[in-house]
Formats: sequence, structure tokens, C-alpha cells
Amino acid sequence: MNHKAKTNIQARYVVIAIVFTFMISSTYWILSKEFSPSSKELLAPFQQSSPNNTFSDYTHLFEYFLTGFIANKSDGNTRAYYEGSPMEQGAEVASIEGFTRTAPLFAAWIYGQHGTQYTLKNGHSVDLVNLLKTGIVNGTNPEHAEYWGAMHNYQQSIVEAADVALVVWLTREYIWDTLEEKQKNNIATWLRQVNGKKIPASNWHLFVIQVNAVLGSLGQPYDAKVTQNSYQRIKSFYVGDGWFKDGDAQDRSTYDFYNAWAFHYHLQWINKIQPTLDEIFIRESLQAFLSNYQYLIGTHGIPIMGRSACYRLAAPAPLIFGQSIDQQSISSGVAKRSLDATWQYFIQQSALSDGNITQGYCGKDTKILEPYSGPASCLWSLRSLIVAFSQPINSTFWQSQPQLLPIEISDYKKTIPAIGWTVIGNKKSADITIQVAGNSLERTQLSLKDIGFYDRIMEIITQKSRRPKNYEVKYNLKEYSSSEPYCDCIKM
Repeated sequence: MNHKAKTNIQARYVVIAIVFTFMISSTYWILSKEFSPSSKELLAPFQQSSPNNTFSDYTHLFEYFLTGFIANKSDGNTRAYYEGSPMEQGAEVASIEGFTRTAPLFAAWIYGQHGTQYTLKNGHSVDLVNLLKTGIVNGTNPEHAEYWGAMHNYQQSIVEAADVALVVWLTREYIWDTLEEKQKNNIATWLRQVNGKKIPASNWHLFVIQVNAVLGSLGQPYDAKVTQNSYQRIKSFYVGDGWFKDGDAQDRSTYDFYNAWAFHYHLQWINKIQPTLDEIFIRESLQAFLSNYQYLIGTHGIPIMGRSACYRLAAPAPLIFGQSIDQQSISSGVAKRSLDATWQYFIQQSALSDGNITQGYCGKDTKILEPYSGPASCLWSLRSLIVAFSQPINSTFWQSQPQLLPIEISDYKKTIPAIGWTVIGNKKSADITIQVAGNSLERTQLSLKDIGFYDRIMEIITQKSRRPKNYEVKYNLKEYSSSEPYCDCIKM
């Protein structure tokens, strides 16, 4: 075959690919679900800056995400098919995340004694217990068409199992205690698959610990040795000042906001589920963390750096945990203000859409979206609401008046020696900056790489992510600012 013939064939393939892409895009546009027109009404309490959002305001957010789940869920409640850019592990795993990353919000609502039924604005009553029960029972039943399947080494299901276990524990009085023995065995058997699997040497050990802690609390067989081994790995990541490195690497690229929405988030739930594990260390490390972490929360977002920026709304989670443990480390008023300011800012910056969290920092921005993130992955952002709703309405958290955040009080310059960060706050501009010791690159020296044309087409065809990681921009800049994020964002 001569060069001209090869060129013609390649050209035809390109044309076919373009037509195919157009057809898929057009079909998606035609078939995509339009979210409830009442969604604007549900977000209205957060569309303007307010010194205090009430519990009633937050029920609007609860309904927003509940409605989003209902609009996208499968018949058996085990999955939710949100629209968005695909993930590495494919559409099937992405749909499972649609359940596992939303279900803890509904479970926390029940756990916080806010009710087992919820009546939507349209008058439809949702049985939250039945919604969760059918999802978990069906998902863990190997005989059901919507079974979540077997777990394998490095599989995302290991991550999601931790949230399934949390849902079971939070609702144990309403769901677990009402199950037949076969259903209990199915759930326990599916969860136990996390043991013995190869996982990254990172925060993934927390998922294994949490699953086993829940199994033990329910009187089910669990692996105590695996639990201890995973916990010792997590504890070996501790570097001081309340911070953990996320893995074995020696450079500072292992430090980011995962400390807030993964390490301390899971450790606090684990401590509630199994307080005999290492209660003193878990509490003291959180207290140390909060002493400097509160200076990273602002009224104009956070000085985002590192991976998984789309989890940004989860940032207040450890503060809400902290105030329920020790008011000296963090007051309920500051924790509440951090929640209000975070949700107000990001909602005003279009971070919520179609009953979901957008795949970016403000709106959608796939240049910062990790290959492992899919349409429902960003719902880890709900973790701040999950902790908040786990608090009863008469708790100090919900009853206290919000207090000013550090950035609203004065300028500051705080160092975190263990991780080489200097945090600088400017009250007048509301800007918070992280200066990273050892980094020398300016923002103008690096740019986020976008997905190429060929990879974009293949991503649509295969429904698996081919996006670049862009870790150099996320970790190697010498400075990260809340007012000028390294990624696309609407300016206030």
C-alpha cells in the first residue's frame, strides 16, 4: 500500500471518528435528563453570602442531592447514572460510585435523627431506609442482576466498600437489625473481599480498616491482623503537626487536602466505630491538624493544590468532627462558619449542576480532573454535609451562632514545619496562600495540559478516561492562592 492510500484510509478513519463523536454528542443532548426546575429554588439560600445558613437552608441541599440521585438511579437502587466525563475504570464502576458516594448523605440524615422519610417539594415522600436497604441488599446479592461483583486487586470497589460499610453502620438500627441472615451474610461476604487484595500504599489502607471495623462492630467475622497491618501503615505516614503523607514517597508531593477529606475523615469514623483501635492518637492528631488547618478555609474558597480538587466542598469536614470532640481545638461557631462559607462560595461559582457536583474546582474543568474520577466521583464533596447531618438538630454545631474564620479576623502567617508549608492570609483581599518550601516554579512557567483530539475521541468511544494527570502543576508550584487557583475559576 502506497503512502497516498494510507493517508486516504487514515483520513477516512478521522472522518468516521468525527461523525461518530457528533452522533454520540447529539444523542446525549437529545436524551439527557433535564434536572428539576426547582433546583434553583433549592440552591437559593446559598446564592448570596450570609453570616449564617440555618438547618432549614441545609435541608434544601439535602433535597437537591436526593432529587439528583432519584433522577439517575437504577431500578434496584444500587447505581446512579450521572452524566459527565468518564473514569479509567469504566462506566460500570462510575455508576456504582453514584450510589456509594451519595448513600452516606442519606444514612447520616437518618443517624442524626432527622427522619427516615423525606417529603420533597413536589409532595412525593421518599422512604430513605427502603432506598438504602434495597440498594445494599441488591448490590451485595450475587443472584441479583445489579450485583456489584467480585473485588480484585487495586479495584475501585475496595474504595467504595468503605462507604457501603459506613452506611450499614450508621443505619444499623433501621436496616441491619431488620435483615434476614442470608442478606446479612451477603453483605458481610461482599465487604470482606477488601481483605487480601493488593492496594496502593496510601490512604487506601483506611478503606480496609473501616470495612473491618464495621464488620467487627456488627458481630461479623473480620480480619484483625489485616486491620492492624493497615492501621500501622497509616500511622507510619504520620509526619507531625497533624499531617500525614499520602504514601511512601519522600518528597512533599504527598501532602495535600486528602489529609482533610480522607485521612482525618475516615479516622474519625473509624474511631467512632472502633474506639479501642487507637483513640488517643486519632483524637490528638486531629486536634494538632485543626490548629493550622483552620487557616486554610476562607470565604473565597481554599488555596487548592494537589489532586482531586473536585472534592473541594468536603474541606470543612474535619472542623465539624473537631468541634464535637474539643471546643478548645475548634469551636462550633468556626466549624459552622467554615461550612457556610464553603458551600456559599462554590454554589455561587457554579460548582453544583443537575443534582451533582461539577467535575472541576468551580464549574466543570476536565483539565484538573484525574483519570480515576468519573461522573459521580466528585460526590466525595458531600463529606462535609455528611458529618454535619450526622449531628442532631439540638447539637452544639447546629445551635451555635457562626463565628468569624481566621481570615475574617486579621492577617496571618502560619508555618507548618512538618510539611514545609507557610500559610499566609490577607484579611482585606480574603486571599489565602500556601507557599511550599523547596518549590520554585511560578504559575506562568507551567500550564495545565488538556486532553488531545485523538484521546478525546477514544474517551467517548471507550467510555474510559484518557485525560492527563497534570500533577506537575498540582504539586510543584511554589505558591497556591485561593484568589488565583491554578485551574479555571470564575473570579469573584
